[in-house]
Amino acid sequence: MEAANGWTQGGLMRSWWSRIWRQPSALADEPEAAPGRHAEQQRRGFVLLRFVDDLERDYQGSLVRLNANGLRAAQVLGIAAIFAFIVVDHFSLRLSPPPVYQVLCLLSVPALLLPLLASYRPQAAARHQRIAFVSALVLGLSVAWSIGYARQLRPDYPMQALLVVTAYLYFLSGLLWGRAVLCGALVWLAFCLPPLLDGSPAPPQLLYEAYYLLLANCIGVVGRYLAEYQDRRQFLMRLELRQLAEYDALTGLRNRRAFGHRAQMAWALAAREHKSVSLLLLDLDFLKRINDQYGHLTGDDCLREVAEALRGLTRRPMDVSSRFGGDEFVALWYDADPQWIEQLEQALRQQLALRQGPAARVERLSVTGGGVRCWPNPRLGLQ
Repeated sequence: MEAANGWTQGGLMRSWWSRIWRQPSALADEPEAAPGRHAEQQRRGFVLLRFVDDLERDYQGSLVRLNANGLRAAQVLGIAAIFAFIVVDHFSLRLSPPPVYQVLCLLSVPALLLPLLASYRPQAAARHQRIAFVSALVLGLSVAWSIGYARQLRPDYPMQALLVVTAYLYFLSGLLWGRAVLCGALVWLAFCLPPLLDGSPAPPQLLYEAYYLLLANCIGVVGRYLAEYQDRRQFLMRLELRQLAEYDALTGLRNRRAFGHRAQMAWALAAREHKSVSLLLLDLDFLKRINDQYGHLTGDDCLREVAEALRGLTRRPMDVSSRFGGDEFVALWYDADPQWIEQLEQALRQQLALRQGPAARVERLSVTGGGVRCWPNPRLGLQ
């Protein structure tokens, strides 16, 4: 009995730990890869470390999800380092005055806690960069102020803590390159300018420290740029891999494997929410005759016309269409209107009548199929 209880407690502990430090799959959590989006970005390049359209938002969201564990570990390490410094300095070195401890505890620690707590809220991912920037800036400015205040009492007070903070800004805070550079420059100015503005001659020690802090920022600028550039390349490669794995190359619709995955998700959600699922199977009529009479390029264009018609009718988040086989297509609608078959028939007829390109040579382009509307049973899966 005791062994069983111990196993249960261990299992609960591992479950709790996995929820906190879970590492998502790099491919499964990528945003929907619209066909051609990554290729267009690769063509344009991203020397300025900026993507076009909504790809930048998707990249930032992916960056937060994939690096959540590392960001949390960095915040925890920073908080532990601050408390370790306070303990060692207060009980051994006694270099810092009490206001320094107060600023570190009331400003620096909360600044590190803010992104740590926000990382557990999915809705805060869109604001991660703003939260991380405020956190890093407050941390850097509080440490710079603490050093300046302590030097009023002890001119030889060390400034190495700012070098550690600078390394954190560029490599552990999760900031994008532009925001990290801005934050590092502001912290450098906050450290160097106050002693120069009081009218007294700048001590040689300050000039050396300002130089080395500037050098640390330069190293951070270059290192962060190279790291982010490589990370953006990998992000585009993941999008390309996902498109190759889930999309049909000819029509741009999802392939059979991807459709099965999305259909299972819709089926489970509909069973839980007591909603209907509508399924349509159809194929292009006389594809072999079209290929023989007009050529395979025309037949391929006819398949693309049918795919485009289905794509226009499955635009909601839970709807999905797919090329199921050679001339076969399948589409699924979540909680569709009861009259969806009639509306679908009319929409398909209108879309196929407006065909262009090589498919326009075909006098009559038609499809044949059938549909069903059902309410999933929670105890049964989609077969």
